[in-house]
Amino acid sequence: MIKIHKAKVEDALEIKKLLHKTWTATYSNIYSPEAIETVISEWHSLKFLKKQIQDPDTFFLIAKDGDIIVAMCNASLTHESKAVNIQRLHVLSNYQRQGIGSMLVIEVIKSFPNVSKIELEVEKQNLRAQAFYKKHGFKSSGEKVFEVKNVRMECFVMEKTV
Repeated sequence: MIKIHKAKVEDALEIKKLLHKTWTATYSNIYSPEAIETVISEWHSLKFLKKQIQDPDTFFLIAKDGDIIVAMCNASLTHESKAVNIQRLHVLSNYQRQGIGSMLVIEVIKSFPNVSKIELEVEKQNLRAQAFYKKHGFKSSGEKVFEVKNVRMECFVMEKTV
């Protein structure tokens, strides 16, 4: 049975492992192994994950099947505090299509009752993620480019009014 919890600092290493697996599985047909490692080393370092887990302005969730972390999601208020930005939502491949991602999105929405909009960025070639978010009422509202060292990631900005 899947249970959702707030992440703890001691979960950071397992979250890092989950992110490595999901990034490799999702982006290996889009980016080179070197590019994936570059992004993972920057965005998913233990130091950075621990900092986010401890940040009171970041809502950091994990989904567990028994003792195993099978999914994670983190979100925070935008600078204007009028919207929430989902920064990451990752589910292990063998746990996808079981409603876990949906449970995490619902939990984020419930946890920010005073905002009117949920925003996120999704890689332009990640069609499965785009379909998932569209299913949940998100619509494309623009584009954004992230650059991590020499890796350029072109994304759609998606949003949902709540």
